[in-house]
Amino acid sequence: MIWYNETGVSAVSNLYELTLNLTRGNVEATFYGPPYNEHFVTAINGVENRSPYYWTLWLYCQNKNGWQVSPVGADNIRVGSAQTIAWAYEIPYHSPLPGTQTLDSCQ
Repeated sequence: MIWYNETGVSAVSNLYELTLNLTRGNVEATFYGPPYNEHFVTAINGVENRSPYYWTLWLYCQNKNGWQVSPVGADNIRVGSAQTIAWAYEIPYHSPLPGTQTLDSCQ
């Protein structure tokens, strides 16, 4: 597991761009244009999706002390301060960290 704590990013960066930056471009993805305008990530740092394991994007809900599967793709997540976001290579919808709570929503 790799954590990139206190990563500096520009105000206009989205999570997909940040992922490319942190991995030095070592990301494989398929881009789906309109109406989605999203990348479907299939590999990070040489680790490829292989059933039943896939890259899943998680958002940490500090107010509820748990993790939510992102309702949007990495291209639509604007990266800001004090966020905890995780890519997890896992069987989808299993908590990104053992023993942590999963949530349906951060709301």
